[in-house]
Amino acid sequence: MRREMKQPRTSCSLTSHCRAASVAVAVFGLFLVALLGTATTMPMVWDEGNTLSRALLIAEGEWTYTVVGEGHPPLSGLLVLAGWSVGRDWLHPLAAMRLGPIVLFSLGAGAMCYRLARDWSPLAAWAGAAALLLMPRMFAHAHVAASDGPLTACWLLAWAAFPTTAARHAGPPGAARPGATKSSLPTACASLLPTLGSLLWGAALGLCLATKATGWLAPLPFLAYGLIDRRWTVWRTLLAGMLVALGVFYLVNPPLWSRPVDGLLTFFDLNLHRADQPGLNISTWFLGQMHNLDYPLPWYNTLVWLGLTTPPVLLIFAIFGMVTVWRQRRLYRGGLLLAMNWLLLLVVRALPWAPPHDGIRLFLPSFGFLAALAGVGTAAAVAWAARRRLTDRGTVSGKDDENRPAPLSDRRRRVARRLAAGVATLYLLTAAELFIYAPQWLSYYSPAVGGLPGATAMGMEPTYWWDSLDRQTLDWLNRNTPPGEKVSFAAGSVENLLWMRRWRLLDPPAAADLPGPFRWYVVQHRPSAWRPVDPWLIDQAKPAHQNRLLGVPLLSVYDYRQWRRAWRKLALAPSRAIRAKQQPPQQPGANQ
Repeated sequence: MRREMKQPRTSCSLTSHCRAASVAVAVFGLFLVALLGTATTMPMVWDEGNTLSRALLIAEGEWTYTVVGEGHPPLSGLLVLAGWSVGRDWLHPLAAMRLGPIVLFSLGAGAMCYRLARDWSPLAAWAGAAALLLMPRMFAHAHVAASDGPLTACWLLAWAAFPTTAARHAGPPGAARPGATKSSLPTACASLLPTLGSLLWGAALGLCLATKATGWLAPLPFLAYGLIDRRWTVWRTLLAGMLVALGVFYLVNPPLWSRPVDGLLTFFDLNLHRADQPGLNISTWFLGQMHNLDYPLPWYNTLVWLGLTTPPVLLIFAIFGMVTVWRQRRLYRGGLLLAMNWLLLLVVRALPWAPPHDGIRLFLPSFGFLAALAGVGTAAAVAWAARRRLTDRGTVSGKDDENRPAPLSDRRRRVARRLAAGVATLYLLTAAELFIYAPQWLSYYSPAVGGLPGATAMGMEPTYWWDSLDRQTLDWLNRNTPPGEKVSFAAGSVENLLWMRRWRLLDPPAAADLPGPFRWYVVQHRPSAWRPVDPWLIDQAKPAHQNRLLGVPLLSVYDYRQWRRAWRKLALAPSRAIRAKQQPPQQPGANQ
């Protein structure tokens, strides 16, 4: 029996890399199909119209990035332009606009799972992929043609490419495999070509820098890892990779080519002094109070967002993963790198000078690493449960219930199948929330707080992004707006509406300077964007149409005459000004 229990310690590095690569390719295909298949289901959100307009200007040689506006780098625009150029002839225009960001996010998901499969196990990789796919808010942001989904993908690529300390230990299933080398593919390549690992990591890091100002925080966890693992090879990777990253940043930023120093200073000035720019001090409604740069969010806001917007099953597994990487820190320091990448943006967003708006979007990459931790935690939990179950049934001593020698491998396979079925059931229950909240995945809140109704009662915003202006609502407006009349949108995205008109998603015009009277007034239930007339209408008037989710109103359509009466009652403007204006002003910074 001792001979049967002895585990083989044969491991082929090339075979392990091939298996991990096959998992990565499968995950890439899964994400590409899932995201592209729902690309037109997800409604347009805040920044997409602006992103598409800027992207098309690149084709005309005009770069409205880096040194103008809010100082966003151009990678998101380049992705949109590439996807639009490839897919506009065979995809719906909205899907074509989102094609580039979707492909990049799928690559990031595949890279994350390659690293998990190599450093932990295929089970950890598949569980991590499921966790990333089944976070409703992450699923929504992965579609959006803006900068945060691509930043998450590039950050995951950088983590997957960074080589970490090699170690060997006979850990349990779900941790390191016996004989497995604790490194990513670049580590194996770097043994032959010392600079290759640095180049891969540096290129991915450079894409982070070229996506958004937040990406300039991405080097910090890797530098902190260098302080933990003080080998020369690690610092060689850091130094060479940082040079490559700066090169990539400049390469995709033509506005900096003629002014490399002054342009870079302008870029930092625009991004570090957002409060000085009109319209960029955007408010948010959090736990029943209004916050902006002048009234910062409380320090614990990231922990609240983490608990409110993460499905409970995934959060429990992620906590298990955090415990696992901490307990294995002496055997595998790369787990600490994973945890530090997750923790960084949670800490930065908690600082009082951090922009408070946009929910979880401004620290979205941390949720990508939370999914990786959930994968590690799932594999570790299955391993722990398997050991307990085998011990309770006497398998370790080699006896079954009839006091006869038990075939250990058969028993383990049966236990593994049952545990895998249990984990799959938990993940399927989590997947049900994607269908419940579709297509308003950005309004998701955890069932632990009562879902969307419970979070709204707590003082959270039920919606934020205008994704409540979905196909059903647009069809209602198209059917019920008489020819020659218009629709007014409270704090709506002007550029989004122009693109919707161009693609014939919205038939009636929405601009105040066009002829014809207004027929409807549309307001989303986002308290931080309300003008005084909006809550009055919501409390006092009956909408002609309402978009609800789980009984909570997300968007209401009112007769425009109700809006006029509300303004008169509130005495907020003379009647002549109302007749001249015909429409309330837009929310400052609504498109930022």
